[in-house]
Amino acid sequence: MSTRFEILKNGKRVCISGIDGVGVLSVIVDYAKRPDGEQSHELSIGGLGMFDGSQNRPQHASWPAPEVQPGDEITIRILPPGEFDEPHGMLRSPSKTLVDPEFGQLNFYAGSCDADIAFHSPPIESAHLHLRADESGPTEGQRAVIRELPARHARLWPDILAALVRCHPEIETSEELSKRLEPNLGIDLDADSNTVQLSYSVEGDPEFRGYFVTLRNWVIAEVCMAD
Repeated sequence: MSTRFEILKNGKRVCISGIDGVGVLSVIVDYAKRPDGEQSHELSIGGLGMFDGSQNRPQHASWPAPEVQPGDEITIRILPPGEFDEPHGMLRSPSKTLVDPEFGQLNFYAGSCDADIAFHSPPIESAHLHLRADESGPTEGQRAVIRELPARHARLWPDILAALVRCHPEIETSEELSKRLEPNLGIDLDADSNTVQLSYSVEGDPEFRGYFVTLRNWVIAEVCMAD
């Protein structure tokens, strides 16, 4: 077991998040102001860990988060190892598996589906998809985003790479990070297909650290490291 986070909104408990063993946890409050003047705040609670016992690699997961607005107080308590609330998709085996004509094998969990796909955007060669979806499969909006993402990622890559270098505590150049970056990308996509979370990992990192990039409407909205 690992450290847990207890999240409260205005003194009321939202959830306790946690992971089994090696992984990362994150609690993020986003603020966005769009060109049309519209503003929004969003609380997201996520993790990257060994939630699926049938696979030997980390899985993305998230916990339900309430809406937030100016004046709300968000409290994060760091708790010792122990029991935590079940995240979305935390099942020991898929509830259903099928072959999708576009994404190959899809494994369905509670409210989400996972798939491994090729991703041609050097230095990334493959990707693990984690989509909020039911057993009817990915929405057309999600499919459109995944189709477009490799080309968008290629165009954004210089800016993403520079931001990842700034996040990494030991790597100082884009060239070194490019060489050490694992060629597999994590893609987390909610039903709101305007927001995509990408996760990267670095080969030989002495600690298990995740590097997260959030895209909104194909613009880099946030870059952070979780350890």
